[in-house]
Amino acid sequence: MTEPNTINPNTINPDALNELPKAFDPAATEPAWAKKWFEEPFRADATSAKPPFTIVIPPPNVTGSLHLGHALDNTLIDTLTRYKRMAGFEALYLPGMDHAGISTQVLVEKQLRDGGVTRHDLGREAFLEKVWSWKNESGGTILDQLRRLGVSADWTRERFTMDEGLSRAVRHQFVKLYHEGLAYRGERIVNWDPAAQTTLSELEIDREVRKGKMSTLSYKLEDSQAAASNGEAGEILIATVRPETIFADQAIAVHPEDERFTHLVGMKARIPLTDRLIPIIADSAVERDFGVGALKITPAHDPTDFEIGERHNLARPSVIDLNGNLTSELVPEPFRGLERFAARKAVVKALVESGDLVEEKDHDTAIGLSERTKVPVEPIVSLQWFVNVKPLAQQVLAALDKGEMQFVPERYTKVNRDWLENIRDWNISRQLWWGHQIPAWYDEQGNIYVPSPENPDLDCDADPQYAHLTLRRDPDVFDTWFSSNLWPFSTLGWPDAGNEDFLKFYPTQVLVTGYDILFFWVARMQMAAYGLTGKAPFNTIMLHGLYLDSKGQKMSKSKGNGIDPLELFDQYGVDASRFAFAYLSTGGQDIRHDARRYEQGRNFANKLWNAARFVRLRLSEVAADLPDDGLLAPYVRAASQMPEGVNPRSGDLLAHLAEHKELLTLADRWIISRLNAVTAEVTAHLDAFDLGAAIRTIYAFTWDEYCDWYLEAAKPSMSAANIGTLATLKLVLEHILKLLHPFMPFITSELYQALGHRRQVAVHAWPEVNPALQDDEAAQAFTRLRAAVSAARVLKNELGLSPQDRLEVAVEGEAASLVSENARVVEGIARVTLVPALSGRTISAVDAGVIIRAPLDGTVDTAEWLGKQKKRLAELDKQIKQAQGKLSSEAFVARAPAEVTEEERRRVIDFSAQKVRLEEVLAQF
Repeated sequence: MTEPNTINPNTINPDALNELPKAFDPAATEPAWAKKWFEEPFRADATSAKPPFTIVIPPPNVTGSLHLGHALDNTLIDTLTRYKRMAGFEALYLPGMDHAGISTQVLVEKQLRDGGVTRHDLGREAFLEKVWSWKNESGGTILDQLRRLGVSADWTRERFTMDEGLSRAVRHQFVKLYHEGLAYRGERIVNWDPAAQTTLSELEIDREVRKGKMSTLSYKLEDSQAAASNGEAGEILIATVRPETIFADQAIAVHPEDERFTHLVGMKARIPLTDRLIPIIADSAVERDFGVGALKITPAHDPTDFEIGERHNLARPSVIDLNGNLTSELVPEPFRGLERFAARKAVVKALVESGDLVEEKDHDTAIGLSERTKVPVEPIVSLQWFVNVKPLAQQVLAALDKGEMQFVPERYTKVNRDWLENIRDWNISRQLWWGHQIPAWYDEQGNIYVPSPENPDLDCDADPQYAHLTLRRDPDVFDTWFSSNLWPFSTLGWPDAGNEDFLKFYPTQVLVTGYDILFFWVARMQMAAYGLTGKAPFNTIMLHGLYLDSKGQKMSKSKGNGIDPLELFDQYGVDASRFAFAYLSTGGQDIRHDARRYEQGRNFANKLWNAARFVRLRLSEVAADLPDDGLLAPYVRAASQMPEGVNPRSGDLLAHLAEHKELLTLADRWIISRLNAVTAEVTAHLDAFDLGAAIRTIYAFTWDEYCDWYLEAAKPSMSAANIGTLATLKLVLEHILKLLHPFMPFITSELYQALGHRRQVAVHAWPEVNPALQDDEAAQAFTRLRAAVSAARVLKNELGLSPQDRLEVAVEGEAASLVSENARVVEGIARVTLVPALSGRTISAVDAGVIIRAPLDGTVDTAEWLGKQKKRLAELDKQIKQAQGKLSSEAFVARAPAEVTEEERRRVIDFSAQKVRLEEVLAQF
């Protein structure tokens, strides 16, 4: 792929190369590029012959705003997409939003209540009009914020889960599952939100540990007198954190192998505060070590109890209603009508008075809170729509066995498998108005009617074959996840599976998301995809960790530890923030917020900007003196694309240079060879989805090798006569910008354009690795030059000289001739003067076998200097012993924070290294 000729370098004014501002200002650069990428999106072509690379955005809620999890997630997605697009793939980053059933309805209902109106006052249709109006006017703020992040999405393909096409997909899914016998209506235990008056999925529940009480109750045996006469206790003790539910108890369960209770199995015991007797049963689900080893079974108010009740054919009466109040004939009159938590206190008080409360102790209990209403969730038995997902899960497990999907990190494969192997039926109905209304109708006898698979889009009450019936549509809507589980293919046109987008871009290649929704979303997409398309929804699942605060805690409004990514963008710049997100993402581990990484990203952007300004200035200084012919001169002079007929890729120019070593200095050869190796390393990291390793590699090479070493080493050769160095200077920088672009798209786009390119860097080819660029001889030789510089710097430091002070040094050993041949490089970087030999007292330093010697006489007062070194040696000994003393103290190690302990270990290592070097210096005298 060659870069098109849009600029004639001979028409460029070299003075224009100086127009890059002195300081990098993200606020002056980033908005224009973000606007461009939205107004001129990266459109994916379904007719392209390029191999596809598809990523669909994990759809944010229409009510949401950008948080650090979103920013991290979409930075990783965009980095992969930009890389694959440059690497020759037809890359599609598909954006969109989820309708967020509960949160959207709660928000709009609150607005109505503020105006003195309820949704019931409006009616369903008018209420839905209000929701759509809110969505069109205020929804989707988060997509605007993602545009600021610079994501290279195809905005022409933006999707919404309530779009007509996606709504059809949801309907088709349900009709198919129903007629296959997998979707059914029945009574099972669900999570109920008493405030929102709807069932909830697990993902819509926040788990919070609260202080509570564990109550140990006495359930008297039916024949307690007979038991007492045999020397046995006439009771069985039960530990519970929910004493208010005892009125719904249906049995007491013990483990079948628990010798403490085997003789009681088959007997009956009385529920405290009642006259009702319940059986004692054996079930292996009982945890022998929990509480007292016996479990009261309340099938209507606990998921585990429900399953035990199913196995033992127990009744499942409920004593708590949909408002969270105790309202059942099973509840004694004093407690009937009480709110559930008020009832708990009243029941405990009565148990104390009756003598049935044996013990009450503090106990931390994990309770579920509705994510939207913050009300404690109530497990209840309710008539709902469910899906038997076990057959679908088996299809996914078989696909995992075949290796059709890979997890990154791989360890999550087992987590995925374990959940699929132990999956429960899925409650898919919600008692809301906003969402996809369930396409099921009921006649007066309660019979169910669902559209036929042949005509799934037809309403049953409009079907001529049911014209003689009075049908009522189910008022409930589907769980939001019942639509978002179709996201990888409904967004591409399914169920119309013959369209170009579906054929080209499905299955998608990668899913990027947090590991916390592996169960709720990832696994459901897997099941839906195999059940409906027969294919994997994605080839690779890349899971990242949660973004935590600096102390390792989850961020939340209640804790006040949340961080707004938009504020980070304002403070550091978007590119610097993207740098930090990528740098911190490692192996699916949770990420602790570290402000130093954002500062590092900002400093890196400034370093890159200054390097580009330096290169442009040097090129402009020599542009007028360059010849008009040759392959490299026009390229260097204009800092531009090549003229017609001389239009190769930068990689081709590098190969040309490598073939003509006579044009290059040792530093040129070294940086080209290193660039090739770094390109191979970065590409391998990206292909392995290790974005953290990739950005760290680019960062180290750009900062340390290109900016700190090569630019300094190249300065003596920056003249019109050294066309090879000038070309290398620019080509390597452009190459770096391409490697860095997927991570930091704004500054790389700006600088690439500033180097004379009309087409943005995003649409240029990813740099290729070329074995011809590898130059082991240059790599080894320049490593020795670097060692000479480092050794000289060590000597200047030990002599108390500043980096700018000049110092005469001599090189000894095998490297002497090499250093002499490249004297201008070593002298320029280290600020030293090379001399053939030294007389008098000297001091030496060795680095990688290179010996550098400097004079003491005439440089320092030798006696005074030796005295200072001995004092310094004694101080190092003291510091080492102090740190070692702390680390040997068990009390210190036990009490000190991990970072403090680590700092002491680092001190021991650093001070010990300094001590060894100082002893070597003193040994010379």
